[in-house]
Order: sequence, then C-alpha cells, then structure tokens
Amino acid sequence: MDEADETGRTIRALADPGRRALLDALRVRDGQSVGELETVLPLLGRHAVLKHLRVLEEAELVTSRKSGRIRIVQLNPVPITALARRWLDDYSLQAGLALARLRDHVESERADQHRTAQGDTMSENSRTLVATIVIEADPDRVWEALVDPEQTRRWFFGGILRSDLTVGAAIEWVSAEGASRIAGTVTAIDPPRRLAHTFRATWSEETAADAESHYEWVLEAMPGGLTRVTVTHSGLPDGTATAQQVDGGTSLVLSSLKTYVETGRTMAGMG
Repeated sequence: MDEADETGRTIRALADPGRRALLDALRVRDGQSVGELETVLPLLGRHAVLKHLRVLEEAELVTSRKSGRIRIVQLNPVPITALARRWLDDYSLQAGLALARLRDHVESERADQHRTAQGDTMSENSRTLVATIVIEADPDRVWEALVDPEQTRRWFFGGILRSDLTVGAAIEWVSAEGASRIAGTVTAIDPPRRLAHTFRATWSEETAADAESHYEWVLEAMPGGLTRVTVTHSGLPDGTATAQQVDGGTSLVLSSLKTYVETGRTMAGMG
C-alpha cells in the first residue's frame, strides 16, 4: 500500500465520531477490554462497537490481543504520526510533540494537586504502550537497520547503538558526542525476529532517576517481502517523567525507521 492509500485509510477511519470516541477512551486509559469500550458508545450496542473496532484495527490505529477469554485493545499511534509527517517536517513535528508533552505535564501536575487536596493517593499503576508498522523490506534488512550503529544514528533520533547484542550484555544508545540517551540490558535476542531489553531513559537527570521498564522489538515476515515491526514498552510507571516524555515517541521512532529503510531519507538534523 502506497503513502496516499495509507493516508486515505487513516483519514477515513478517523472520520467517524464514534471511532474517535473509542480512540479518546484508549488515550485516557490504554489497554481496555472490548466490554469496557462498549460503555463508551452505550447507544450503539456490542455489534456496532465491534464493527468500529474492526475498522480501527484494519487501519492499524489499534491493536488487539487475547488475555484469557477477554480481548484487550490498545492504541497504535504510528498511523497518526505518519499522517502528521506527511505535512510537517520532522523538526516541526518534534517541536509539536514537545509542546504537547509540556501541556500534558502541566495539566497532570494540576490534577495531582487537586487529588492531593481531596485526600486521594496517586496511582502506582504501570502502563504498556504498543506501536506497530509495516515496512516494505524483508526482516533481514529491517534488522540490519535496527542494530547497525552507523544506521541507527540516521533514524533513531541520532542515537548510536552500543552493545555486543548477547543476553545479559549492556545496551545503550548514545549521541554523536557520547552522551547516554537510553541504557539497559539485553534480556532476549533472536535475529532477525526479536530484541528485548530493559529501558532507562538517560537523556536527562530527571528521567534517569525513574525505575527501569522493558522494551521489546518483534519483526514478523509478511507476504510480498514485507515486515511488520511491533514495539511493546511495558512496566512504565504512571506519573513519572519517563512516562510523560516517551508518550508518542515510539510511534515517531517507527515512522522514522520505515522512512529510512524504504527511502534512505533521514530525520531532519540526522545522518
């Protein structure tokens, strides 16, 4: 599917107010069951909600997985990020994300202050973020871009990968000047299908103080020489600086990886 088709599919899926309401509900609390999402559109009934969710999943705006007898639905922000990149350069998009995160941070602090004034305690829950994208290249090519330091700097926000990529080994992404941006330990690796590691955001003193979470890349071969890449960021504690700052970042990373692998183009200011 070319870029115009993908854009049209995303816009059509977003055009319905009911589907936007479902996405809004997942934005507030990701990882809801189908039953919980039925309450978002109580006048429509289960069949109509399932139909809306099917359209959203076909447009890759959500992903779903079975958990026992329950199906869990999660946001996939990658298509919306790709939509924004169609008309915004990468610098403008990153600036917009930074401003949105600042707004969310301020609003979150106000909400926390209100809860404290009301005697409520802050949630200790953690979050799981899932993002997926299809790349027009086979898994070997995508894996090469994922782990080759010379290539990672061209799409991973300028981050250069450092690791011998064995279980238990340190893994780190550093800037061209050597400053640490992300650090962790490899927990699983199966080239060219899977790379999992712990995750600590070391790009600032504030985020580096947060507890580590877990990051997993899964590459799935698809017909026609395509690869589906799914990133799952789990164990991300709510209310931390890391949680606030990574929100939306994974979708931008995957969109940048797709652009680099398919076209050789890099994000503004990289490579």
